[in-house]
Amino acid sequence: MHNEFEKWLTDFSKERLPLWNEFPDFDLYMDQLVNLGNRYLENLIDTKITASMINSYVKKGLMERPSKKKYTTTNVAELVVISLLKSIFPLETIRSGIKQSIKDVSVTDSYDYFANLFNRALSRVSLTNSPQVNSLPLNENMIQLTEQFAVHAIIYKMIGEKLVNLQRISKNK
Repeated sequence: MHNEFEKWLTDFSKERLPLWNEFPDFDLYMDQLVNLGNRYLENLIDTKITASMINSYVKKGLMERPSKKKYTTTNVAELVVISLLKSIFPLETIRSGIKQSIKDVSVTDSYDYFANLFNRALSRVSLTNSPQVNSLPLNENMIQLTEQFAVHAIIYKMIGEKLVNLQRISKNK
């Protein structure tokens, strides 16, 4: 089990998000957007992106409306970010965060910043960079690793939500 996890972690750390200039430079129909989003994120998220998800994101103001049923590069970037963030943040927090992130910079720069940050963090993931308890038997070590990753995820989620809320409050002043 330990070797299987190490192999998965090594493979996982090689995944990456595409940068803006790697997106298609033409508009897409819904089915093309769904397929592209799923291809970009197939090894990063558990659920497949669907047309109804995208329609919901547009309806809730998380994504720009398509023009004549065609989606732009901006929509591709929005879909990638939303699909990753929705596993830890409520959609309202994501909507607010996206609006704040593009307030002073272009969508292109904001997305590339996020993608580069994500890619750097993911490339550094390894057991040697992770909290470990080497003195324990393998099963207990895996349990403790699981607990440590879960605790880090909870703490970083809470910090992220607080930062988004503080930015929202300062914007309203």
